Amino acid sequence: MVHNRLITFLLFCCLLGSCVSQQKYNSLVQARDNLELKATEYSITLSQERTKAINLNKRNQELSRQLAQVNLENQRMTRELDRLRTDESELVYQHVQLTSKYEDMQDYFEIVLDDCDKDKIAIARKDRSLQVKEDSLLKVLIDLRLLEESIRQRENSLVALSQYDSTAINTIYQNINQDLNNLVSPGFRITKIPHGVQISIDETEIFGVGSLDISDQGQEVLRHLAIALNAQPNIEVLVMGHTDKVPIVKKARYLNDNWDLSALKATAVTRVLTEAKLDPTIVTASGRASFDPAVSNNTQLGRDKNKRLEISIYPKLMEQVRIHMDRKSY
Repeated sequence: MVHNRLITFLLFCCLLGSCVSQQKYNSLVQARDNLELKATEYSITLSQERTKAINLNKRNQELSRQLAQVNLENQRMTRELDRLRTDESELVYQHVQLTSKYEDMQDYFEIVLDDCDKDKIAIARKDRSLQVKEDSLLKVLIDLRLLEESIRQRENSLVALSQYDSTAINTIYQNINQDLNNLVSPGFRITKIPHGVQISIDETEIFGVGSLDISDQGQEVLRHLAIALNAQPNIEVLVMGHTDKVPIVKKARYLNDNWDLSALKATAVTRVLTEAKLDPTIVTASGRASFDPAVSNNTQLGRDKNKRLEISIYPKLMEQVRIHMDRKSY
């Protein structure tokens, strides 16, 4: 724009040339050249200023970007500072708590140390008391060893008696089997039981049907049995009556239920055995009603088998051993 104005000015001067002198004309040309030179210098300066402006703008953009990053970092640092302040507050609180606990523990330790001194005195007294008790326990230990030796001797005696008991049971079993061999049948069974021999007799072998009276066949069976038992020295005999679970129909003065029925049948058998010269002092009669069935009571065949007499024979000299063994089995 400056350049155009200079040209216009020069043209104007040319038009006036005819009106001015040569000297003025030269002066004007010189002025024109000077103006053109200044115009060129201004143009160069303007270009440089534009370049600087562009560079400054780029620098400004870069600084703006860096400022944004700095602002973000500042926000992050602010958050971190807030977190650290929070942690610091928590740590201060924990420090206060721990300090309080530490002071409490110090007080506690002082009490404990004081108690320890008292305990030392008490322990010394207990040591003296324990020494006295130790001497007493030593004496008890000696007595226990003597008692242990006595028990060992008794156990050895029991083992020997048990072995004798086994021998005696085998002898009784063999003798009874031999003496009553002709009576053995499905209704008359001889078996070994723990610590003795048992003869199981179906009710129909001894009693009449539905009766407490012993039949002639039963009288004969029991007489043979009494003879066989009398031949066995040093025995105990237990006669046990059993019934099925069917309640009795006809009640009488001494017959109210199966307990009475089982006991009365055992007593009737015992009476016949003692009348046949079996020593009554070695016989015990008892009844178990239906509470010790040999088989299930759910069928007629089972109920018939459960109505029975059991005569158990034990070696008399081993009665205490048998009781001892029975107690161990519980």
